[in-house]
Amino acid sequence: MDRREFINEVQRRLGPTFAAPAEDSMRAVFQVLHARLGPGQAGHIETHLPKEFKDDWQLDPVTTIGRKVGVGPKSLDRDEFLTEVQQKAELGSMGEAVHATRAVFAALQEILPEKDIEDTAQELPPALRGLWDSAPEQRPWEQRPEPAGHDYDQRWLGSPNVPPPAPPEPPEEQAR
Repeated sequence: MDRREFINEVQRRLGPTFAAPAEDSMRAVFQVLHARLGPGQAGHIETHLPKEFKDDWQLDPVTTIGRKVGVGPKSLDRDEFLTEVQQKAELGSMGEAVHATRAVFAALQEILPEKDIEDTAQELPPALRGLWDSAPEQRPWEQRPEPAGHDYDQRWLGSPNVPPPAPPEPPEEQAR
């Protein structure tokens, strides 16, 4: 898969009405994921990326210097990860960050060997791992999570530790 095909796959998963360009979402998720992974696993992923992705996969200068002096990967939980994606891609809500992350994760898993998919999952904290594991299930026709509040938590994050929401109870009839 070349760069254009990959970006088209991300766009297909984001849907035609997504607020940010697929390329911005891809770059943001790549950079945050790369910073979250150890150098070994990040290097394995890089070997499977087309050459055109090298600049998008690169760490920011501060993280790069930190790695050179022995600082390990960023210790980001799921919400911190999503906040960084939201900021880097200039997305309007956390729900959009969830949707963009799932789209990029799913497209990335299409080009990685199964071993690298599993090894990447093992390096992620459980809640973020749930997002990684559930990403391929995202279909392009799925409606994005609502941007207001944190309704996306249970419906969209795929965390094994979060039970699905209970269906709403029917309104009680008013007594006369």
